[in-house]
Amino acid sequence: MSNQLPSNFVNVLIIDDDLEYAEMLQDVFSKIEVGQFKSTHIDRLTKAMSYLEREKPDVILLDLSLPDSSPQDTFFTIHDKIPHIPIVVVTGHTDRSLAINAVREGAQDYIIKGDFDFNQLARAMLYAIERHQARSLLEQLSFEDELTGLLNRRGFVTLAPQNIKIAQRANWEILLIFADLDGLKSINDSYGHQEGDKAIKEAAKILKDTFRTSDLIARIGGDEFSVLAINASRDGIETITNRLNANISRHNLSDRDYPLSISFGIERFDANSDMPLNEMLQQADQALYKKKNSKRGSMMEN
Repeated sequence: MSNQLPSNFVNVLIIDDDLEYAEMLQDVFSKIEVGQFKSTHIDRLTKAMSYLEREKPDVILLDLSLPDSSPQDTFFTIHDKIPHIPIVVVTGHTDRSLAINAVREGAQDYIIKGDFDFNQLARAMLYAIERHQARSLLEQLSFEDELTGLLNRRGFVTLAPQNIKIAQRANWEILLIFADLDGLKSINDSYGHQEGDKAIKEAAKILKDTFRTSDLIARIGGDEFSVLAINASRDGIETITNRLNANISRHNLSDRDYPLSISFGIERFDANSDMPLNEMLQQADQALYKKKNSKRGSMMEN
């Protein structure tokens, strides 16, 4: 797929075993007002896999419940085959949690059957293509931090607004985390800069192990990191805090010349608050600053 939306039409692959529903979609696609669509319908996963060997649609509308695949496996089978094509998951109310998990693992969006109008569906697919292209652009423009493999600052500020838009549409809350590696200067002075680089990479791995694949994790400075997580649970802050502390402790169980220490601050935001990203980052940075001061005070008391 090219890096521009098709000038004439958007080629949609509908993978759904509900023939009546699929025919209704195909009929409506020809009348949608917000874009020109051409659709193909396939009712089995095996047929879809064969089709994707020959054709490259612009977007896939995927029902998770297919006769020849389990709902838990359908998305991953397709996504592993064509990671370069955006997928919008279609599901019923009872499978909402599976759809949300698919979004966390790489789907661009999900819709509930019966809970949308067709112009909204068209916009969701167009946006899915645009967001997926943004991620593809990321790979092309060297937005990756060379040392850690995470996003760099430029990549983070480019992709974060896209994720915030998704959170706004779905009425999800946003968690923004600032973290830094404690004592990097001491590590560099005592063991050399090569060991300092190793500590930064180890901190990055701990963050990767802590957060979901759908979360944006970036190294934004020498020893500073930021993470944007959407659709976190109500107790998401406590869950993340516990998981991060556990991963740090597990890392430090190995024989080491020094323990690794990471300070972090977490702020929760309403996606619909219209707060600019730079202000959100400032608040998360302030939370980190307070956390570091609290940690220093605790160490002095001990």
